[in-house]
Parts: sequence; C-alpha cells; structure tokens
Amino acid sequence: MSNIAKLYIACTSAIGFTVLIAELLRWSAPNPLRFAMLLLLTVVASTLKVRLPGLTSTISASFLFVLIGVADFSLPETLAVGCAAALVQSLWKATAPKPVHVIFNVASWAISIYISYWLSHRLVAAAQIHSLAVLLPFAAFLFFLTHTGFVALVVSLTSQSPLKAVWRDCYFWTFPYYLVGAAIAGVFALASRTVGWQVSLLVLPMMYLVYGCYRVHISRALNGVQPR
Repeated sequence: MSNIAKLYIACTSAIGFTVLIAELLRWSAPNPLRFAMLLLLTVVASTLKVRLPGLTSTISASFLFVLIGVADFSLPETLAVGCAAALVQSLWKATAPKPVHVIFNVASWAISIYISYWLSHRLVAAAQIHSLAVLLPFAAFLFFLTHTGFVALVVSLTSQSPLKAVWRDCYFWTFPYYLVGAAIAGVFALASRTVGWQVSLLVLPMMYLVYGCYRVHISRALNGVQPR
C-alpha cells in the first residue's frame, strides 16, 4: 500500500469517526421502539450481501434503511443504523477481516450518510418543497456518489488503477438500485406516517427483492456479461 493510500485511509477514518462521535453525543430518538425496529431490519439487510466481481468489497440492501432514516429519523439515528450496517457487512461471514478495512468502511459510511442527510434536508428547506419525491432521490444520489466514490478511490490507490475505470466498471451500474431504494423508502415513509411504524415489516419482501436483483446482476457479471 502506497503512502498516499495510507494517508487517505487515515484521514477518511479520522473524519468519519469524528462525525459519528459528534453526532452520537447529540443523540435524539423520540421513539426508541421504532428506532430499534429500524436497527434490527438494517442488521438483517446487512447480512444479505453479495461480493463484487474482482473486488474484496461487498454490497447489500442496507442502503435502503439509510434512505428511510433520511426520510423519517434524526441524523444521529440514521448514522447509528448506517454505521451498524457497515460494521455487520464488513464482519458477517468475512474471512479474516482486517481492522483497517472495517474502520475505513464504517468511517466512509459515516461521512456519506452525513453529507447525504445534511445536504438533502438543506435543499428541501431552501426550496420550501417538503416532499419525499424531492428529498429521497437527491439523498440517494448523494449517498451513491459519496459512498461509491470513497471505496473506488481507495481501490484505485491500492491497486494503482485509474479511478474513473474502477468507479465505472465496479459501481456506476449500481445507481438504478439506489433509485429503487429511494422509491421503497418513500413508500415506507408514507405508510409509516399514515398507518403506523409497525408497517415497517412490510419492507422485508422489498428488501429481499433488491437483494435478489443484486445477485442476478452479479451472477451475469461473473459469467462474462459485464454490467453497464
């Protein structure tokens, strides 16, 4: 690993955990039971992961619950569930996970969640359009851009491959899934506000559907059909 890669990982980790700790110190959970349900569903989603071809990193449907957090939960709650997702995804059925990888994953998730949450809510407030149809697609785009950007950059630095090629070949094709996640998160938020948060269990089949789409697409990639 080059010195530049080590510096990048160290800076990202320091910033990410600073953001996470600062927000957790401002903890706010108006409905603890509702938060516990979101955390449980997030952990389950994090175990449904698939490995990207040619990489050691994985993807899962857990980003869906980050978007649900953006829509209906506080920033500290959203950071908590998102970083829990990153931790479980890094450790679940992993072969000798390296601490530096786990730390970087959690930190990069923290930064991506903070940026997508803060900017998307500021956009809605500035535009005075309090609509999930505006909030969630923008949050999904920001989270996709920052999260995949962090990982693609570290892969590029450690493998000495062009950043653009790494991001395009490994992550660009996943963007439609983030948009699908935004739509599912919007349905969940609307149902939760009108029917009650207990309807959150209905997100389980949708979550598994996203996971199934991941598996099919990755299977095609492994069989020589490259995602575009």
